[in-house]
Amino acid sequence: MTHLPYPIATVGTAIVLAAAFVIDRIGSAIIRRGAGKPQDKYIRRGNLGVLTTLAAAVILILLWARLFQNKGTFFGLLGAGIALALREPLLSIAGRLSIWAGHMYRVGDRIEFQQMAGDVIGIGIFYTRMLEIGNWIHGDQATGRIVQFPNSSVYQHAVYNYTLNFSYIWDELLLPVTYASDVAAAAEILVKTGEEYTRDFLESARGELERLRADYLLPDLNLEPTVFTRVTSNFVELSMRYLVDPRKRRAANSWLYARIFDRVRENANIGIGSDTMELTLHEAKQPESAQRKPTPQPALDGERTRLSPESDIRAETER
Repeated sequence: MTHLPYPIATVGTAIVLAAAFVIDRIGSAIIRRGAGKPQDKYIRRGNLGVLTTLAAAVILILLWARLFQNKGTFFGLLGAGIALALREPLLSIAGRLSIWAGHMYRVGDRIEFQQMAGDVIGIGIFYTRMLEIGNWIHGDQATGRIVQFPNSSVYQHAVYNYTLNFSYIWDELLLPVTYASDVAAAAEILVKTGEEYTRDFLESARGELERLRADYLLPDLNLEPTVFTRVTSNFVELSMRYLVDPRKRRAANSWLYARIFDRVRENANIGIGSDTMELTLHEAKQPESAQRKPTPQPALDGERTRLSPESDIRAETER
C-alpha cells in the first residue's frame, strides 16, 4: 500500500468534505420536512449551505497549516495569493455576508438595483438572482427573464427594497378635470374611492409602521388617501396619493380608474380635461396692386374695326 505523504491532512480533508456534504444533505432534508413557509425554508437551507462551506474551509486551512513550521508565513502567503487570484469571488463572498448581516434583502423581497427591478428568487454565495419586472412591460409585472448579479456589487451601488420591514409603498393617480368642473366633488370621489380600496389593509400597514418606528427615526407619515390640486394651462390636475402593495400596483391602478370613471359619469358637473390648443384665424389682406382697376389696352395691329353701314356702301361703290 502506497504511503501517504501527509496522512493526517489528506485523511482529514476527505473526512471534512464528506462530513460537510452529509450535514448539508441531512440538514436540508430536516428543513424541508419542518413547519414554516416555503420562503423561510429556502432561507434556512441557504444559510445552512453558507455556514457549512465556511466551516469546512476554515478546518481545511488549519489542517494543512500545521505542516508549516512558521504558520504566520503560511497564512500571509496564502492570503496574498488568494487576494490576488480570487479578488472578485472573495468580494462576492464578503458581499453575501453583508447582505445577510446587514439585512439588505432576502428571498421574496422586491428590489431595484442598477436600474433593474425584480423579485429576489435566490441568494447564492457568489450571485443574487431575481425575476425581472417592468422593462418592456408597462407595469410592475414579471417579464419572465431571470437577472443575476455578483454579490460584490452591493458595495458599489444602492439597493432599493420595496418590501423590507414595510410591505407597502405609496403610488399616485392623476385625474385632469376642466376649469368649469366641480373640483371639490371630483376630489371627494377620489378620496372615497381610495378609502374603499385601502380599507382592508390599512390597519395592518399602521401596525407595520409602528414596528418600524421602534428601529428607525421616521417622520410623520399619513397612510390615508390624500388628494392634491395643481392648475395647469389646460386643466386642473388632481393627484391622489395612496398606499398599495408593490406587487399589486398595476391592478390597483386599473381598479381605481374604473371606479372613478363610473362615478364621474354620474356627475354632470365634472368633465375630464385634456391638452388643448387655441387657433386664431385672420383674413388675408390683398396687395394694393391687386386692388387697382385694369386700364384699357389699345387695339392690336391687324384687328378689324367695326365700320358703320354707310362706310361699307361707299367702299363697295369705289370698287
